[in-house]
Amino acid sequence: MRRTIDSKSFECCIIGAGPAGLGAALELTENGVTDILIIDRNDIVGGLSRTKVYDGVRFDIGPHRFFTRSKEINKLWHNILGNDFISVDRLTRIYFKNNYFNYPIKAIDTLVKLGPIESLQAIISFAAAKVGTKVYPENFEEWITLKFGRKLYETFFKIYTEKVWGIPCNQIDVEWAAQRIKGLDFIQIIKNAIFKNTNKEIKTLVDQFDYPILGAGQMYEAMCDIVVSRGVKIKLGSKVLKFNSKDNQIESIVIINSDGYKEKIYAKQYFSSIPLTHFYKKLSPPETNSIQKAVDKLYYREHITVNLIVNGSNTLFPDQWIYIHSPNVQTARIANYNNFSKAMVGLKDKTALSIEYFVFQQDDLWNETDDTIKALAIDELNYLGLVKKEVVEQSWIVRETESYPVYYMGFQKPYNLVKSRLNQFLNLFPIGRGGLYKYNNQDHSTMSGILAARNYLKPHGPHFNLWNINMEAKYHENGERDNK
Repeated sequence: MRRTIDSKSFECCIIGAGPAGLGAALELTENGVTDILIIDRNDIVGGLSRTKVYDGVRFDIGPHRFFTRSKEINKLWHNILGNDFISVDRLTRIYFKNNYFNYPIKAIDTLVKLGPIESLQAIISFAAAKVGTKVYPENFEEWITLKFGRKLYETFFKIYTEKVWGIPCNQIDVEWAAQRIKGLDFIQIIKNAIFKNTNKEIKTLVDQFDYPILGAGQMYEAMCDIVVSRGVKIKLGSKVLKFNSKDNQIESIVIINSDGYKEKIYAKQYFSSIPLTHFYKKLSPPETNSIQKAVDKLYYREHITVNLIVNGSNTLFPDQWIYIHSPNVQTARIANYNNFSKAMVGLKDKTALSIEYFVFQQDDLWNETDDTIKALAIDELNYLGLVKKEVVEQSWIVRETESYPVYYMGFQKPYNLVKSRLNQFLNLFPIGRGGLYKYNNQDHSTMSGILAARNYLKPHGPHFNLWNINMEAKYHENGERDNK
């Protein structure tokens, strides 16, 4: 006999227990809405910002830092964790041509390590970039070259950026640069180097950040505890199979847990941080052919983290992370969690490292076995002179799909089409990096959930345009209100 799918009803259903989903839940519960279900595919909360524990050692899914221009988000973070939210002096460097360059760039350090010939080339190429170039650059390569000159672009941007995104820099949309590093230029870097970072408005230049003592995920574990104490229900290890829609409303969703048990969930309002493309592919009935074609033109970059427990704690590099600008290795970034918080490692004289690879699912690396990828990471650490093979004691891998929405040239046309269609759904708010198809940081994602909740709480008031969060480098988290 075929089993009937059980059904449950809630006032609000939040899909995703990351910064955005938990931000929405906090705002809703603080305003008296507690009949809420949160669903997440992982076995712990935090989404891309979760922290996993392996043999007593804590690893983020790639390194995270907490920094925001929003006083509201900053206050929220500190209120949630209190003394467990510590200030960390930042040390990050760029590995290029067997040298480690400080980042943010320090003038003397850069000139010495580049040498007189390459330093002169950098100055000349910067001057040349200001003469006869396009006023309105069309792609990432042109934008950076205009700001820094060709030499510094090739030294500090090209290789790493192409590793992360998997496409040439001249095929990356200029919106990516404008969104992430707008306001930063060569002159500002020199001023920063001389005057010790007097400009605190440019995120890439900050020399301190905040961090939970037990990893980024501690913030979201604490947020989850708060909303659960207020009556919120949460289902971990559960995936959405289907969004059932009618007349521009989401009538229900069908979910499945790790045991294969299915449920149908009804709600008055849905908040979704599921990848935008997945939402459309799970929608029933399916969208028109034009929408489906637009969805197929949007795609994400996947992420592999190789986590290592290494013997020794004082003999390794002092950075929180290192950007690897070398074409001779596939890794793009290496993090040392001992340098975020000593409490991350519960073992004496051990170090927790993560080696990051950015791939597409069709790439050979994604389809390699875990053992092969572990061996690659250890070999590359040894090649870079950071860690000798014999001191690596344990290793494990985390694979994360749909980590980074790709801003390729021309993505705006299909993106705007799917956004316009999504706006027609009356009881659905897209939130977070995946749901909005925007490379949001933790503060932006949390704010997207909070503002979505405010839109729900005051349906007849002026609404916040969630799509406009993180449009400027100064972090206009409060969004732009649409007077409706």
